[in-house]
Amino acid sequence: MYYKIKVTNPNQKGIITYFTEAVHFAEAAKKVIEVVGTGMDIEEVKLMKNIKPAINERYSEYNKLYIIKIAEDILQDDGIQVKTIKYELPVFANNSNELHNIVNEYIKQGLENMRLTTISETKWIYI
Repeated sequence: MYYKIKVTNPNQKGIITYFTEAVHFAEAAKKVIEVVGTGMDIEEVKLMKNIKPAINERYSEYNKLYIIKIAEDILQDDGIQVKTIKYELPVFANNSNELHNIVNEYIKQGLENMRLTTISETKWIYI
């Protein structure tokens, strides 16, 4: 499961957002504390329950974390109505060109009935 953790530093303005995979809330918070130390305040630990497993592994320290949505149209039993299901997935890439290549390769793996609908470049730090 993925968690988004918001942290503030009492000595600086602004919130830093971390993103991690953990079994539960406490493990997610522990991962952040191991990185930032105890001088920060954890403002929020949020389960990102809609996010599916990442398309790829982080492959460079320069990777940005993107959250994409891919959609699948499913014809209902009545043969008339179409239901669109969207899946949110994390992707690691250095820029948008790499991102598109990674997503296109992912979709070519038997998911041709799906399409990319949304790309969100985050400023989240993956740990």
